[in-house]
Amino acid sequence: MLERETVVSDQQQVLGLLAKRGWFHHSGEAMHHDSILHEMGQLGDRLGRRVRGRAGALEEVVVPRHLNEAHPRSLSARYGLSALPFHVELSHRTTPCRYILLGCIDPGSPSATTMLLDWRTLGFSLEELNLLKEAPVLVRAGRRSFYSTILAKGGTFLRYDPGCLEAIDGRGQIALRLVEDRIADAPSDVHHWHQGDILIIDNWRVLHGRSPSDQGSGRRLARILIDA
Repeated sequence: MLERETVVSDQQQVLGLLAKRGWFHHSGEAMHHDSILHEMGQLGDRLGRRVRGRAGALEEVVVPRHLNEAHPRSLSARYGLSALPFHVELSHRTTPCRYILLGCIDPGSPSATTMLLDWRTLGFSLEELNLLKEAPVLVRAGRRSFYSTILAKGGTFLRYDPGCLEAIDGRGQIALRLVEDRIADAPSDVHHWHQGDILIIDNWRVLHGRSPSDQGSGRRLARILIDA
């Protein structure tokens, strides 16, 4: 379970903690939808520029959804209320957003947890890293689909989302299977939500997922995406 932390308002302190472990837990004082979003906005605007999510909004509220209720190209459309696998947010775009801010409006009952996993801890060898940088994959994004690699040149960010990445040859299959297998065997940090909690995630470094959720649990998280 992630440790609860005192409020850190200094941008350099936040960036320092993000650089150290890839995520930061802010124990917010706000308890209402609008005030939580306001607090998230203050934190996010210090980190960079807001970008629009899949639905085109700069601020979103995400809830667990059944398969037939979800956006057709989202992970929820494939996994529904089952556990959402580890992924990098906006992998279907040329460059994924740098940071994700999640704020707990309602943890739900029972509450579904958020899992965090730093891809740098997956123990890739130099040869495997080169494979991830070189093996081509197809990124499914409707009419904007494109070819890319799992690991950006220079190792700047990892692109991984089982809902939109597709191998186009044998090397791509090996690369995707490699990441999938390492994730399956890796221990992750688990965050149990409390109302007012805010998580800041370095999306280029830390993958996130969600444990299974019950229909009608009431779980609601606000989300803001940031480019830096």
